[in-house]
Amino acid sequence: MRTLSATWLLLLALPLATQLDRRAGEPPRPGPELADRRHPRARHPLSAADQARFERGRALFERDFHRSSGLGAPEMNADSCRGCHQDPVLGGAGGLELNVSRFARDNAGAGPFQNLPGGQGLSKLRPPYVAGREEYTLGEADVFEQRQTPSILGDGLIEELDAAVILANEDPLDADGDGIRGVARRLVIDGKTELGRFGWKAQVPTLSDFVRDALGGELGLTSPADARGFALTSDTDAHADPEIQTAEADDMAYFLTNLAAPERVGSLEPEVLLGELVFAEVGCAKCHVPELPGLDGPVPLFSDLLLHDVLPADFRGMSEPGAPAGSYRTPPLWGIRTSAPYLHDGRASTLRAAIALHAGEAHAVRKAFEARPLVERDALLAFLRDL
Repeated sequence: MRTLSATWLLLLALPLATQLDRRAGEPPRPGPELADRRHPRARHPLSAADQARFERGRALFERDFHRSSGLGAPEMNADSCRGCHQDPVLGGAGGLELNVSRFARDNAGAGPFQNLPGGQGLSKLRPPYVAGREEYTLGEADVFEQRQTPSILGDGLIEELDAAVILANEDPLDADGDGIRGVARRLVIDGKTELGRFGWKAQVPTLSDFVRDALGGELGLTSPADARGFALTSDTDAHADPEIQTAEADDMAYFLTNLAAPERVGSLEPEVLLGELVFAEVGCAKCHVPELPGLDGPVPLFSDLLLHDVLPADFRGMSEPGAPAGSYRTPPLWGIRTSAPYLHDGRASTLRAAIALHAGEAHAVRKAFEARPLVERDALLAFLRDL
């Protein structure tokens, strides 16, 4: 393992001494690529036909749906995809005010975990023309979990990764003894096993599935059945089903597939370079793998896309087959400087707070970070603000 030299520390000490206090509470700073908040760039130059398809998908992503088009029957979380995925640009993350709550029953933490009748509860808004709210019977639900809107920028690159690339980093039995046991999320879709790649628990395998799941779950809009089980195919409103046609859903998926990934600031400041070394040395890179081999070269997502249990042993939250309570997909760190708040529920408002809340498999890594001198800890945060 490469260690930091005294020369590095002497080089950094003087400039850092005047910056530590200022940067400790400094908000993430957007780079120049975020100047146009409304029109994110496509990953590759597109032909005229593909550009038209990209724009159709973008228009649907930004469209404010209404009752007349089938919105919210009976529930919704927003009236557009943009309503949640907008920070810092279209397709980005969502603020704390956009969180939703999931709820179920775990018998006061003693287990077993049980979904409520009809499935795992998910808080929804009710449009004004629908009576009542989604409620739970007193005593029926006793475990609750907030979920934050994740960024979907660069997800097309993640979708293209070969499954073998993701599986290569699995270590379910902790064979190397470092306490980290990453596992891939395996889903049975139409009788075949696929890897989950998207969502906090890697519960969605493709962006096409993501679009159909969000249309139904977040907007209350129906789309045609495709044997994959993610679409809401019918509802109880007066609008004819499907409310979104296959071609429209496919255009939206094409738009997401081609959204460019966030770019690094690319600073060569000694503080940032030191922080990158510290990031690797304390073990952050064991889960936040800097890059994975993609079709067109390295994909610098800073994630292994595996599930890790990173919450305290007494954490109570949602459980799914293959993804128990406390287990979450390693979130990619590209663009993290502009995607606060952090963690699955947004409980960390700063990068420093997010690190402090790492537990479980990440306990030893967090302790290694905390044991470093202040100058190195602040350098690591400066490195994260460069991503």
